[in-house]
Amino acid sequence: MSDITQPGWTRVRTATGRYETQFQAKMPSVRAGEYIQASDYQFLVMDEDGWLYKIPIRVADEAAEMLNQRDVSVEAAAETQLRAGLEHFRPYKNAPYEELDKQFEIDMSRARILAQSHP
Repeated sequence: MSDITQPGWTRVRTATGRYETQFQAKMPSVRAGEYIQASDYQFLVMDEDGWLYKIPIRVADEAAEMLNQRDVSVEAAAETQLRAGLEHFRPYKNAPYEELDKQFEIDMSRARILAQSHP
């Protein structure tokens, strides 16, 4: 892997490996061709072998609202959840949304935990 670091990339070391991550955008959540009451916070994740993956952190609308009420940045919470998910999940090509959501989504219970961990 090259030692050149581009602006906006963050190095992360987890139990599943070393990664570089970069926040891309907030987008509507679409699963099985249907919009759902959530937003996807899209991150690019590059593993130590140079493979690049797009990981959506689905944040339920009610979870985002609760985080905002507690003055917690939803983007920061999504980044925290990305790191937590990478502790247990190693990205792979064409991983299904169901599996990604299981590891990375922020529902109300995860939002409560994230709100407590952010000052």
